[in-house]
Amino acid sequence: MTEEPQQIVARGYDAVAHSYAALERDAPWPRLAWLDDLLTRLPDAAHVLDLGCGNGLPAGERIARRHRLTGVDVSARQIELARANVPGGEFSTGDILRLRHPDGTFAAVTAFYTFDHLPRERLPEMFQLIHGWLAASGYLLCCVEIEDQPGTVANWLGAPMYFSSYDPDTTRALLTGAGFEIVRDAIEKQTEGGHEVGYLWLLARKCPE
Repeated sequence: MTEEPQQIVARGYDAVAHSYAALERDAPWPRLAWLDDLLTRLPDAAHVLDLGCGNGLPAGERIARRHRLTGVDVSARQIELARANVPGGEFSTGDILRLRHPDGTFAAVTAFYTFDHLPRERLPEMFQLIHGWLAASGYLLCCVEIEDQPGTVANWLGAPMYFSSYDPDTTRALLTGAGFEIVRDAIEKQTEGGHEVGYLWLLARKCPE
């Protein structure tokens, strides 16, 4: 039986939890600059859902300073670390495509380096789910790789990992097609283990219905 992408991702992040956490120490990534921009747009104690929250650092810790944080990750090991690193957050292990929340639950949803691990043909479904979870005029902040990659399993930090992504124009079109307006976007590069990787960063807002 062929292994499902989420199983590959879960096992991979369980295995590389500590080596992944060390990647950002080489050079700062754009993540916190984009996150700080989002957080300035939210009222105190806003409820934020972090998809693919990892070990909770640095994004979850930053969110939890002034807001209610709910984090979800497919990796049990990462969730174990997140609970230790960010005791003020609420964390659970799960497949983000199978999450169910009442409409309008969250003021914002974040997804850092997460959507690249979903089969890209399911990205429209993911955007539609997030659209429903967001309150009126709620925000989505996410980043996706810029390669046109139908789906592959590659060795990453010493473990097999699943990757899949669209080109930037297609990703933007899928997001707006799901009922979002793009507030700002940019392609930024970051250093990962001595290599530069490009990501499309998107801050979007749920359109009025």
